Amino acid sequence: MLTLLLLLFFNHFHFIASTVTQKPKVCTKSDLFYSIHHSFNYKHKSETRVFLFYDINPGEGFNLRRDVYIRLAVFMRNLRQQSGFERACLVLPPFRRLYHWKSQEIDQSLVFWNHFFDLSSLKRYAPVLDIWEYFDEIKRLNNDDHVKLDYSLTLQHYENMFENGRFVDRFEVIKSKKIKVADNIFGYKNVTAKAHHAVLYQGSVKMLYQLLDELKPNFYQPHFSVLLNHAEIVLHDVWGNREFWRARRSMRFSKILTSIADEFRLSNLNSTDESDRVLRPANWQDEKSHRLAIGGDYVCAHIRRADFVLGRENTTPSLRSVGNQIKVRLKQLGLSKVFISSDCSGSEFKTLKSYLMRHKVYRYQPESAEQKNRIKDGGMAVVDQIICSHARYFIGTYESTFTYRIYEEREIMGFPKNSTFNTFCKNDDLSDGDCEKNSVWLIVH
Repeated sequence: MLTLLLLLFFNHFHFIASTVTQKPKVCTKSDLFYSIHHSFNYKHKSETRVFLFYDINPGEGFNLRRDVYIRLAVFMRNLRQQSGFERACLVLPPFRRLYHWKSQEIDQSLVFWNHFFDLSSLKRYAPVLDIWEYFDEIKRLNNDDHVKLDYSLTLQHYENMFENGRFVDRFEVIKSKKIKVADNIFGYKNVTAKAHHAVLYQGSVKMLYQLLDELKPNFYQPHFSVLLNHAEIVLHDVWGNREFWRARRSMRFSKILTSIADEFRLSNLNSTDESDRVLRPANWQDEKSHRLAIGGDYVCAHIRRADFVLGRENTTPSLRSVGNQIKVRLKQLGLSKVFISSDCSGSEFKTLKSYLMRHKVYRYQPESAEQKNRIKDGGMAVVDQIICSHARYFIGTYESTFTYRIYEEREIMGFPKNSTFNTFCKNDDLSDGDCEKNSVWLIVH
């Protein structure tokens, strides 16, 4: 079964890789798992289809992008309840090469959301479309390769965010003929915009309803499309409530990446969902609140290095200190295996292993250059997160979004909080009162 899945995966992503390399006029492909027409077949045929596109500051990482998605998915679910927006959809932007995707031999210029996530699971929470789904459907309806969005809006911070000493929700559309219309949106030559405005924006995502309502034409037209640039400026309406966690629970990883992680767990760590007590229903909507997961017989350590070593020197421990802290946890738990998830260099990893010589140290690496090319750097990071989320005990890096996403996965899977919300200290003494700890955000069902 695994062989069949991998065969489907490689054939599936061979098509994606070829379209990225050739930079076609339109991003288009066929989905193996889901019919896109489900998202377009509505009862009210006379109403305008509203498409909300968004993009994020190129310097932001993968895990912050996941958080921005939740903000907009919750908003889109609520927007559908508003008059005139019953047929609104959120269009997911392609991932372009991110800062942490260092492998130059791999084409990572445009990667779609279904490379990382199960689209059918996302769609159970909110009306979302991977960008290739949108292009496929627009081409089917209009028989035209070119896409011209109605508005491209670039969100900006107010110069004075605390006017009169208060932070209040507000926005202002700055219309100017001097602003050039955006071309080559998302890197696609066939995607442009009719108008490009700046928007001063300060506040939560719920203000987007008023913004869209002001822009949306009062007359009927088949499609209305808006792009929000720098969507990371939009804040959560409410963070950590039930709707946040429902959106987060819907973000299940792709079946292929999950299968790769599961095979690694079984082969190297003797870890299975059954033995680890992390069996999950096929549909996230059927999940129940519990704290019964125990995890595999290994510790997972997420060790952020790279820019953290210099930029966060006051809270980032040395490799020797990391090794000592891991050994303490292994001894306390009576375990001998540790899985390392880190952006450290090969030489740093060898150094860390030298501090853990009496223990079995594991790190995920693709089985071949071909597999690495297929799953890409982002896929490797997802595999790391899946393996870490199944560990008996997890310890992460202070203020790392990568660590926080693993916290969330383990909360969803039902681990005791004391085996999840752990943070490396700057020094070896884990009981040090001055040790900075990450916040604890428990799941709400």
